[in-house]
Amino acid sequence: MKKVIYLGLLILSQISVAQDKKDDTSQDRCQFYVGVGAGINSHYKIDDLLQASGMPQPATTLPDFSFGVNFLTKNWSIDEEIASNGFKKTNVNNSVMGGRFSFRMRGHYNFINNEKMQFSGGLNLAYATNDLSIYANNNQVDLNNMAASSASYIRLRNGMLYTGPSIGFGIKKKNNLICRLNVGYEVAILSGKWKSDYANVSNSINEVGQNRLMVGVIAYIGKSKRL
Repeated sequence: MKKVIYLGLLILSQISVAQDKKDDTSQDRCQFYVGVGAGINSHYKIDDLLQASGMPQPATTLPDFSFGVNFLTKNWSIDEEIASNGFKKTNVNNSVMGGRFSFRMRGHYNFINNEKMQFSGGLNLAYATNDLSIYANNNQVDLNNMAASSASYIRLRNGMLYTGPSIGFGIKKKNNLICRLNVGYEVAILSGKWKSDYANVSNSINEVGQNRLMVGVIAYIGKSKRL
């Protein structure tokens, strides 16, 4: 009986050791990251209307800051991230200020995935919101008589759904991603018209077909966690 118990304990210990080794070499991992890059946008339709009204043109190339989580398996890489950017352009009389917030999912197939590097390609899917503020530089507000204050201010917003191809090249150390370069080309396939929370907008326009080139470098935070 003692021999049977000893043999059973020995088998269990071997299974436990084998499972630990499997976990240590598992490529199914997740890891948080932060990133910085640039978004190069094509010409918005609203830009022509701003120019015709004597307003400054919005910036087309913007710095982009992101935070996300990466799920990495032997054959697949999936990112879920949030990103934001902003700009301000001014001329003699007016200013235009904008902010953009995006939620992005990136699904890639790993063409190369070993202990030292990862090269992958696939598809981006992103939803972005645009917030555009237009105001005169000589606005005056009298707090003692706000009803008589002269202020010219327009605030517009819309939402856009993007999709398009992307590639990524990452550097790894012992199955942990250290950094990665992402390049994607996204096209707006669905978008809402420009709206305002503070006014009724006449002759609104749609930005369907607007595209952007996204380039960014991300750095991974800490060690990856096994799934």
